[in-house]
Amino acid sequence: MKSLYGQCPLLGMAAVLLLLPCMGRGEMLSGDPEPGADTSMFDSPSNDEKPWTVSLLYGYETFRGVADGAWQNNGLNTGFNFGTRLGQFSDATGIGFQIGGTIGVYDWVGTDYRIRNNDQAETQGFLTMGLFRKSSDECPWSAAVVFDWMLNDNFSVFAATPTLNQWRYCLGYDLSETNAIGVWGTLHGQSSTREVNYFGPVTWQGVNLLSAFAHHKWEFGADTTVWVGAPQGDRLAGGGSLGEFLAGAYGNLPLSSRMGLYTLVTYMRPSAHPGPAAAADDEWSFAVGLAIYPRGDSHTETVANKGWAAMLPVASNGTFFVDASQNY
Repeated sequence: MKSLYGQCPLLGMAAVLLLLPCMGRGEMLSGDPEPGADTSMFDSPSNDEKPWTVSLLYGYETFRGVADGAWQNNGLNTGFNFGTRLGQFSDATGIGFQIGGTIGVYDWVGTDYRIRNNDQAETQGFLTMGLFRKSSDECPWSAAVVFDWMLNDNFSVFAATPTLNQWRYCLGYDLSETNAIGVWGTLHGQSSTREVNYFGPVTWQGVNLLSAFAHHKWEFGADTTVWVGAPQGDRLAGGGSLGEFLAGAYGNLPLSSRMGLYTLVTYMRPSAHPGPAAAADDEWSFAVGLAIYPRGDSHTETVANKGWAAMLPVASNGTFFVDASQNY
């Protein structure tokens, strides 16, 4: 719990920044193109004119965590991410609301490593909801706080059904219209314990993470964000920290005003020395997919992003790492 209390000030800072006076009423950085810019492939109206936006997601993901032992999972997922203004509350504070979710099916042909249900696929759902406040012409700060749920069936080497949740937050500062820096992190919430035959009680829990990031907006419309950090606190099985460091990257490339590509890759290096113990603690995720924007708002020119589009992506295995008290 020490790591939880250690990160609480950062979570509190995110909440405070959502309500800072400098982040009150005022126009957001709209992301409108500069005069003379070629926007023929992005012919949608200004994003700030839209009180809500939504993206529809279709992707492939492969991931592996401590709960999976030395094995990985591969499959497809689909979902949405929705952002909106909140009427007069948003007029006064600049704060918006986001909600999104995905459902994925993995290991379609079964597995050979679970203690049961090897002839069944793994299904997994994520739900994310929370508040965000993007940077504006008056204030370069941005912040978001969301709550993530992870729902599992046939999960881990024990083919279990844990339901987990976590807090996720982000604090950013715009250095310019095309560059921003900040920190993001997670704080685990509900853990889940199941009685497993021959193994006794097994507990799963989200991993507390803390990372520093850099975000860049490219002239051709793409966004890239890279980060480095580390897990916080001791692992459930004891013996110190779960990982030595964490690294990741997120990219978004608009193909037209209504379509774009996205990708996410994360890796956590185990704290254990190279060998059998470290091999069982490897944790990583790679995802790539297609995003559909029904309202034609895939593209912006600044790191401030679209006026009321969701600020944070829906949770995934790349942003919701899971620890386990046992595996094999």
